[in-house]
Amino acid sequence: MSMILSDMKLSEVILQHYVLMPVIRRFNIKLGFGEKTIKRVCEEYNLDTDLFLAVINLYIQQTYVMERPLTVGQVAATVEYLQNTNNLIMQSQFPNVERHLRALMSNSFEHNKTIGVINNFFQEIKSELLAGIEYDNKQRFPYIELLCSGKPEAWAQKPADSPVKEPVDEKIFDLRSMLMKYLTGEADQNLCYAVFFALFTLENDIRQYNKICERLLNPAINNLEKNAER
Repeated sequence: MSMILSDMKLSEVILQHYVLMPVIRRFNIKLGFGEKTIKRVCEEYNLDTDLFLAVINLYIQQTYVMERPLTVGQVAATVEYLQNTNNLIMQSQFPNVERHLRALMSNSFEHNKTIGVINNFFQEIKSELLAGIEYDNKQRFPYIELLCSGKPEAWAQKPADSPVKEPVDEKIFDLRSMLMKYLTGEADQNLCYAVFFALFTLENDIRQYNKICERLLNPAINNLEKNAER
């Protein structure tokens, strides 16, 4: 798959790779950018073009590697992007999954007890994911902001490891598999598909979130920590 470059029209890139729609939302880019290039749109929204390109290329390419480590400014912008992702997961994606699950349960629960098991599993996943989001928002991100500020007390405030020990996206994949394989008997198929795709969207967003942390943010944090030790 070819690399997305700054001189490409953003509208054409999005139409070709519709999975990038959530990305532009999290960068607070509004629809209606016409024939403008990625570089022009980034300039208008005061976004770092290199960081924007890194995120969207990482989204669509499994093997993408950024040529240079993130700068301090790019680290701060990446944290803001991840915070926006967390907010949308809590405000939009959780309610979306739960709304479809409630409708499915109300229409099918008496005929299929598996739906109740699926709902309970999702609530466990949600609790675990919320714990991870709280850790990021209240401990990890404030620590990163201190590192970026260059304050000497930052190193002393390094948080403990995340409470989430297992990949949540893999658990959502297991949940989707359960829905596909073991939902038998009478059930509203339209609602089943709605739950499936809502879970798929959540799973993909979490996977991409983790990829941004692993490929972009964590190497930059390691560099900042080394500099703070000197």
